[in-house]
Amino acid sequence: MNEFLKLVQKKEFFKHHTRVLIALSGGKDSMTLFNWLYEYQKELEIELFTAHVNYGLRDIADWEEKELRQKMQALGIELEVAHYTEEHFSEEAGRIMRYDFFKKVMEDKKCTALVTAHHKGDQVETILMRQITGRRLRHLTGIPERQVFGPGELIRPLLTFDKTALDAEVYFEDVTNAGNDYLRNRLRNQYIPALTSENPKFSDAVIDMSKEISLALSVIKEKIIDLEIIHDEIETQIFLQQSKALRYFILQEYLEKFPELQVSKPQFEELLWLIERPQQYRSEMSKDYLFVKDEKNFMIRPKDIFKEKELDIREDDPKDSTFMRVDIPLTGEVKIRKRQPGDYIFINGHHKKLRKFFIDQHVALEKRENLLILVEDDIYAITDLTISDLSKALKNDKMKRTLWVKPIIREDIDNA
Repeated sequence: MNEFLKLVQKKEFFKHHTRVLIALSGGKDSMTLFNWLYEYQKELEIELFTAHVNYGLRDIADWEEKELRQKMQALGIELEVAHYTEEHFSEEAGRIMRYDFFKKVMEDKKCTALVTAHHKGDQVETILMRQITGRRLRHLTGIPERQVFGPGELIRPLLTFDKTALDAEVYFEDVTNAGNDYLRNRLRNQYIPALTSENPKFSDAVIDMSKEISLALSVIKEKIIDLEIIHDEIETQIFLQQSKALRYFILQEYLEKFPELQVSKPQFEELLWLIERPQQYRSEMSKDYLFVKDEKNFMIRPKDIFKEKELDIREDDPKDSTFMRVDIPLTGEVKIRKRQPGDYIFINGHHKKLRKFFIDQHVALEKRENLLILVEDDIYAITDLTISDLSKALKNDKMKRTLWVKPIIREDIDNA
């Protein structure tokens, strides 16, 4: 335990934390972590809180919860418990539920640090799991010792400790760990022991490789920072001036700005290809995000930034230069809509596909979504952009209607 105390003090894990939440599974790892922190809470000047998730996957899960409650009550330590209620269990669903719960407890108890009992063996398993499942290089750096989480920080002080160093005498043994239904269990029970028989220092080699990857990525990150290229938008010309290898990592670094956006490898390769093409582009990346490439920049934007536009339409001249004048025939059905495939506009004496007109005129992508004013399916205006020859020809005609139009964004009154 003295080694643990020295490490925690040396790394100043709790320098800025006084209220600390321990993720308590009841296994040997978390019970050792609890015992050590409980023993040294005065030296570390921290107040402890605990949180436990009862997944209900084993017959004795409720008994274990009861035992933990009694132990924490006897020690005067608050324990919060959550129960997994979904019909079907998966590792991913369990992980999401677990960390959402921890975050809520931190907020309720005003804790600024969550501490978990991940140790050296967990580190090796995690790196190998990510490699087997095809994760990117940056994810092979393993589990960080500390990271931003919830209202504070997530700290893993046992990452350098072997499982054999964990000394809790009272703990619950999860018999499901002996089974091989999950990849992590197969790694722990089959693959790592087999590879260790080939190389007794296999686990150390995996961690050393992870550290080298981390160092290499640090060098790449420093280069990217020096370029000062990553902002809310990235200038396409500067991006394309870099080597293909560096572009790959610049785009990865940019995507890190959107942690909730899950980008598959095929999506990533498609983004690189789209950025290299000269055309402007807009497409959905998820239900919440768009990828947009205009004449100068490419960017990822939340969909709610692109609010739907409406038209303020006047029949009398408002004497306001922000309004566009559109002359249309005296009769005929007027339609207002967005562009559709196959639309043509009569302009500069020629009928031209709307798509070709936008490309030839280098029209910005957002303006391509401006509303159209049509009469009997002929385009008379692209609002806030241009009028067609059909509208121009009517300017001096007495038999016409004149509209003054202006795009507006109506804000919801309830949100004002």
